[in-house]
Amino acid sequence: MRRVNELHNEAMTLADLAEQAKRTGQLDRYLELTREALQKESEAAWTLAGDSSLEPSRSVLFRSAATLAIECKEIRTAEQLIASALSGNPPSEIAEELRNLLEDVYFQRHLRIRGVSLAPGDFQMMLEGNAVGFGIARSDAFVQRVKDLETILYRTAERRLGMEFREAGRRRKDLVQSLELYLSVPRAASFAVTLRLGKSDQLSLPGTDLSEATMNDVLDGIAMINANDFDSLQQVITDESYRNNFIGLVERLAPDGIDIKTVGFTSGAETDIRVVALVTPKKEFRKRIRRVPDPPKLDKEPENIEIQGILLEADATNQNEGIIEVVESGGTTHKIFVPRGLMSDIVKPMFEEEVVVLALRTGGRLDLRSIDLV
Repeated sequence: MRRVNELHNEAMTLADLAEQAKRTGQLDRYLELTREALQKESEAAWTLAGDSSLEPSRSVLFRSAATLAIECKEIRTAEQLIASALSGNPPSEIAEELRNLLEDVYFQRHLRIRGVSLAPGDFQMMLEGNAVGFGIARSDAFVQRVKDLETILYRTAERRLGMEFREAGRRRKDLVQSLELYLSVPRAASFAVTLRLGKSDQLSLPGTDLSEATMNDVLDGIAMINANDFDSLQQVITDESYRNNFIGLVERLAPDGIDIKTVGFTSGAETDIRVVALVTPKKEFRKRIRRVPDPPKLDKEPENIEIQGILLEADATNQNEGIIEVVESGGTTHKIFVPRGLMSDIVKPMFEEEVVVLALRTGGRLDLRSIDLV
């Protein structure tokens, strides 16, 4: 056991040094040190592999090594380490952590591009969850997300071109032609499709400067929301209407945690792959949203309330904000103010449907935080 302890201590020292390198932006050094730590920790774990009586030390070492393997993208190695750990008798709590790690491994495998070449302007969208099978997915889980993703792309392109936010009216024809969205045949294992931006007569040379820049902007924004970095998002999307719209559409893309557990996006060449994934369920996502400015301090603090009912009225004539009315089953009507940027793409498709609204009540005023179909 002395040698095992020595190897483990050396691995942890290397892992600490790797974290320091990561914090200072030395990513190459970070990966190098993480791989060295993986080598040490793996050696320690495999030394105890044949003796199940040495629990929980045995499974803890395998768990630690597997975590390091995932960090440096050694997915197959992580899978082998987790399988070996579970083949013993790990305590139930550690066994559950190992299963969670295994889900991370499968998630990384799903996100990898196998046999598909992505050109500039191309990206892959992957869905994983109970509504997804072997190359098949429930239509509503997939189709609605493709539509919302298309809307995000067009809105981002309009913002990049300096266009004023369009609360109503059709998309500009020349922009539609420049950002036509094409889908590949779905691939098995998870439900993954390649999406391509570009004109129909340019499919042999896919992608344009606008399409690639638009796609990168979208992925950047999703990554900021994932990191709960709304300050950076505000610096990038300075127009409040465009920012409200972007957050609302990303919320619609987010998984529900059951039918869809992951919505992942992959872009870039095989040697420089970028992965951005939405894994936070919508209920948790909504708690983090910063959409409307914090209200002024009042004698009575604002409160979040939830309203469920039929969306029967929507007024977007005011240039600064919209108004909707939601009628509960008992007949109570609530007038809710909608920030500019949400009415056309987020609220309008739910007209005359039963919805659940999260609103901020300040005095007698209700401001929309989020809205979704029941």
